[in-house]
Formats: sequence, structure tokens, C-alpha cells
Amino acid sequence: MSATECEHVMPPRPLMPWTMSLCAGVCMSCALVLNVAADALQGEQAPAFGPLWAIPVAAAVFVVLAQSCAWLAPWKRWLYAASVGLVAGAVVSAWWAVGALSASKALDGRAASSLEFVVQGDPSINDDVYSYTCEARADGKNLATVRLSCDRELKVGAHARVIGRVSRFENDAYGRSRVLRGEVRKVKAVRIVSVDEGSPGPLLRLRNGLLASIAPATDLARALIAGVVCGRSSELRAQSAGDWFSVTGTAHLIAVSGSHLAIVGFVIEGVLQKTRCSRGLQRAILAITLVGYAAFTGASPSAVRACCMVFATLVVNGAGRRRNGASALFVTMSIFMLLRPTVLFEMGFQLSCASVLAILCFCPYATYALGELGVPSGVASMLSVTLCSQLATLPITIPAFGTFSLIAPLANAVIGPVVSVLLAVSIVLVPFSLVAPLRTWALVVPMIAARCALFFEQLFAAVPGASVSVPPDSMWIYLVPCLLAVLLVWWPRPRARPMSVGLACLVLLAAIPYVYWDRFAPPSVTVLDVGQADAILIRQGGAVALVDCGLDERVVAALVRNNVHHIDAVFVTHWDEDHWGGLPAVLERFSVGTIAVAADALEDAPVEVLNRPGVEYRQVRRGDTVDIGSFCARVMWPFESVDGEGNEDSLVLLLSYVQEGKALRILLTGDAELDQEREFVQEVGDIDVLKLGHHGSKVSVDGELLDVLKPELSLASAGEGNRYGHPSDACIDAVKEAGGVFACTIEHGDITVTPTANGFAMRCQRP
Repeated sequence: MSATECEHVMPPRPLMPWTMSLCAGVCMSCALVLNVAADALQGEQAPAFGPLWAIPVAAAVFVVLAQSCAWLAPWKRWLYAASVGLVAGAVVSAWWAVGALSASKALDGRAASSLEFVVQGDPSINDDVYSYTCEARADGKNLATVRLSCDRELKVGAHARVIGRVSRFENDAYGRSRVLRGEVRKVKAVRIVSVDEGSPGPLLRLRNGLLASIAPATDLARALIAGVVCGRSSELRAQSAGDWFSVTGTAHLIAVSGSHLAIVGFVIEGVLQKTRCSRGLQRAILAITLVGYAAFTGASPSAVRACCMVFATLVVNGAGRRRNGASALFVTMSIFMLLRPTVLFEMGFQLSCASVLAILCFCPYATYALGELGVPSGVASMLSVTLCSQLATLPITIPAFGTFSLIAPLANAVIGPVVSVLLAVSIVLVPFSLVAPLRTWALVVPMIAARCALFFEQLFAAVPGASVSVPPDSMWIYLVPCLLAVLLVWWPRPRARPMSVGLACLVLLAAIPYVYWDRFAPPSVTVLDVGQADAILIRQGGAVALVDCGLDERVVAALVRNNVHHIDAVFVTHWDEDHWGGLPAVLERFSVGTIAVAADALEDAPVEVLNRPGVEYRQVRRGDTVDIGSFCARVMWPFESVDGEGNEDSLVLLLSYVQEGKALRILLTGDAELDQEREFVQEVGDIDVLKLGHHGSKVSVDGELLDVLKPELSLASAGEGNRYGHPSDACIDAVKEAGGVFACTIEHGDITVTPTANGFAMRCQRP
């Protein structure tokens, strides 16, 4: 048999080991106990302990069935493993829950100034606000894990004392996700009193030194190098490039995982083979190096999972036993959850395990199927990895992000090798940047590779329809794992002609969303989640308008995930940067027909938005109307000519929709203040929805205005952990006292309002 024929041999159906039932048992019991604990920790509702009885009952049933049912004898090991997993998971998660509840009580009534916070990992950065997972200590004892927000960067391992407020997480999707990950309180630092970097170990000192020499905050390419080498992606995700990776489905390339360890292992093994070390010593050095690298990059769940599987493989090879990747994965997952139950709710852990399982089970099959279609073997191997991991992680990524990347297979096939080269050369060269005379030269080649990767990322992200928005509550995504399970059981032999027809149908299905959103979009108004800034999307059919453009490039990502392909008109309410800062990025990414501002405000427009070819510049006055499909936007303020620089100059639009028995009235206030709003509020009268100005600050609205407007829903756009405390409690209380509902992008992400026969409906990106 020739080599070509060998490549096209139908792969055998992989057999699932009994360790899968052990892992499933641990997962189910941990999930149940931790959700009950989260109810108790958030304190908003009494926890329901009743469902916990299902764990011992199910375990007992499995044991009885294993012992008494002869026809279940082949599954006896599976049943015993499931019962053991249920009991073990319940015990360790209950132990964690008791400790978390005790820690929560210990923090009640404590001032932040009485605690010491030890930083556990890299921050998330949003609007210059740094958020850290920290250990809260008092009198040298660890009390609890908390979420600390402040306005400056802290190094991993630093000991900080702050003045601020310790509070419970809100009972919303974000707050619950933080609690399920083990953070029992949030701490908002008003002022940092002192920071002690402590005595970091050698790996942490090396990491801090490399990050200082790379300087990821100064350049996108440097941020990418820091991500792939040191596992720090905070700066990259806080910039526009972070959105590129999301749109193209290549975010996994900057997360330290098995592929990273494989490349590092390849480099190390290549060096070791040049020495005269024995095979056993080489394996030992390789294992120690990989563990050290995983610890060096922050010991993320995906990296530790990969390390454990490498160790299992080395042990099995050394013992001369047959390897089983799926069994190693399930055992590793079980150990992870038994050691730290909250890892089950970390997205990195979920994505890593789901993608690895899919690759182990279906990658040979997908490679064979693509080979039947005539795809070269090398390309087929790369595409199959991407396709398998992407399909398996859909039930995780779509509820979290609400988007699906159509260009991911092609983008991964092109960018994946570039990032692999970047990692390989960076592992060798970047450490030389610690030597001052070599700092500049050591980064030259990695910078070239990083810029090449970023070029392709931007290129693929700019492709129209690169990703499509999918409702987070779409039930069809949960059919994917069911279909994969059927495929695993059935394991049919793929044929070229049926596959070609199927792929043609998939291409047509993929084109439907593009045509739908470009020509037949339903009427809607969406307050986009763009951080501490404003951007409101209005669309109906093929007509699209944008009111304000956010602060930076995040508005482009928000428009992409909402399937925007062109923009007919952009209204800039005034020239505060959090309202126009993203406009240059919008003009670069989309075709824009008109930019509209208040009368005479164009004279003070930033130079970045002027003299754009093909763009019409329009100045609107009080009483002017602009049609956006069936929406009519009427200018309510300002009354006279303005320069557009102050809040009092904000363009205020009354948005009306009346069509086919549906009606909707929305007031978009920009940053108009109370004095200005009182000038036109009587003319506006009763409305359905109010877009609050100033990100929901205490001066955005009051009871008197609400009594006139009578909005059923009030919306605010604000950034997570912003330093201003927006939205303010005073604003929220005023809205609720007036009988309305308040919603903010911090909690819900993009908030979409659509007219209905009975009023309007609200849909949120994050339920």
C-alpha cells in the first residue's frame, strides 16, 4: 500500500473509556452543589437544597443497577465510576462551599483598609480600570478570594493595601459567574495606600523581567509577543487586536494550551537531541521544562491540563502501555475538579477540555473526509483541528459572546503557522532581551513575526461577514454535541458527492444571515456595549444609523457582532471623546454615507473625521427630521447654534416608529443635562424608552423629568468597574421609584429594543 493510500484509510471509531462516566459524575455533582452555594453567597434568595438529594440517590441507584442487573454487566465499571464521581464531586464541592460561606461571613462588616490583598494573576483591563483576582488576608490568614478593581497595574504576587468598599456581587449573570469561579466578594479600591511586591520566586522574577523588557502596553506587536510567550493577554485584549482574534475565531492562539506546550517541547527536544543525554533523562528534562513553562505563564487551566496529559503520555510510554488520549483527558479533568471545584466554571477550562476531546475523537475522521474531497493532507489536517474544536465549543462560546466566526477555518489555517513560528522564535530569542545591550536586537525577529500575524488578523477580520451574530439563547447550538455524539456512534464512511452537496447547502445557509441583516433586518434600536462610552445602533431593513461612536475601536467589534455591513448615517451628539473617539475606526471599517452634527458644531470637529472621501457632512437644527427606514429621528435640542464641545450642546433625538400596528418612541439624550432636558421635555411627553445620558450618573435624570416622560425602560451605557461608579445608585433608584425598569450594558452587554404589537421587547446580549 502506497503512502497516499495509507493517508486515506478510514479511521477506526474511537472507543470511550469508563473514566468518562467518572468525570461526568464529578461534573454534575460539582455543578449542582456550587450553584446552590452561589445562591447562598449572593444572598438575594434562599438557596434551594432540595436538588442536592439527587446526588446520593443517583449514586445509590447506579450501585444497585451494577450489582443486580445482569444485562448491565458490560457497563458495570461505568456505573461504579459514575457513582464514585458523584459522591467525590459532592464531597469536595460541599467542602469548598462551606469554606466559601465561612469566608463570606468573615468579610461581612470589614473595611477594605483592614485587609491585605495578594494579587493572584494578570488583570483584565477595561477603560483603564484594572481588575484582579486576589486573596484577601487579615492577620496573616487567608480569608477569601475576591475581585479587586483599581486604577493602576499591580504585579502578580504583589501585596496591596487599599481604601475602598467590600460588597457582594450583584445577582446578575456577571456577578454569578464570578461567584461560581470562587470569588466571594468584590472590592472597589478608591485609593491604593501601599504596594509591596513581596519576594517573588525565580520564575515570577523571570516573567516580570521579560514583561518589562517586552513592554506590551507600548505596541500591539509587543502585546502579542507577551501573550504567546508569557501568557499575558491583558493589553492585547484591551486593544482593537483583541476583537480581531475574536472575529476570526483565533483567540485560542494566544491562550497557553497544548499547542504552545507542543511547540516549546519541540524546541527543547531539538536541543536535547544534540546532547548525549539518555532517553530517560531527556524525558525528565522535557517534563520539568514543560511544568516550569506552564507555571511561568500563569498556570492557566488549559496549560496545566496539557501538562498533565503530557505527563500521562510520558508515563504510559515509559511503562510500555497503550496510550489513550481520551482516558488521560477525563482523568485530568476529574483531578482538576476534585482539587478545585470552581475550575468547572472557568471558560478556559471548558474550552480547552471540549476542544481537546473533539480533536481526539473526530480529527482523524474530519481529515479523512476532507481528503475524500481532494483537500491536500497537510491542509486537511489543519482544517480538521479547527473545525472539530470550533463545533465542539459552540455551546460555550455562543452563549458567552453571541457570535460565530465563519472565517475561522481559513484564518486558523493561515494564522496558526505564523503564530507557531512566532512562539518558536520568541522562546529562543526573547530571553536575550533581559541583557540590556541585546534588548533591541532580541526582539527584531519576534516583532516581524508578530506584525505578520497581526496583519493577517486585521485582514481576515475586515472580511464582510467574517462572523455573524447568534442569539445567546439559540437552542440549535445545543444540537451540535448531540449530532457529534450520533456521529461517534454511527461512524459512517464519508462519500465525496453527498459531502459536496452538504457543503454547498452549508455555504448557502451561511450566506442567509448576511443577506438577511443587510436587506431585511427587523426594526430595532441597540445600545452597544462599548465600555465607558456611548454608541446606539438604529436599523430597519437595509437602513442603518449610528448615534455616537464610542471611545475607541471597540465600537467596530460591537457593530460586527450585530451584523452591520454598512452605515447610512452617523450622528455625533457632541465632541466629547467618549462619543466620537471610535468614529475614525468606523470610517476605516465601514462605508459611511453621512455624518450629522448639531448646527455649527462641524467647525470644531476633530481633524480625524473631516474630509473623508464619499462622506456627506450635514448639520441639523431643532425640528429637523431624518428617516432611518421606518424610524423618524427628530432633533429636539439644541435650540440654537452651538460649538458641540460641551454637554449642554448635545444633540438630542426623539426616535419614533409607527408601522403595521407597532409603535415605539425612544429619547436619545446624548449628554444633555437636567437644565437642557427641562427645556424640551414637555414637548416630548410620554415615551417608551429613555437612553440616559452621562452613563447613568446622578445628574442624568430626576423624578420630575421621569414624571413627564414616563419611560417604561431606561437604559445606560457604562464600562465595567469604571472609576466614576456609573451607573449611580441615585439614578437607578429614581428610575425604579418612577415605576420604570433600569438596564445597563455592564450587566447585559448589548441591549436591543424592538417594537411589538403590545409595546416593545428587550433582548440582551448577556441574559
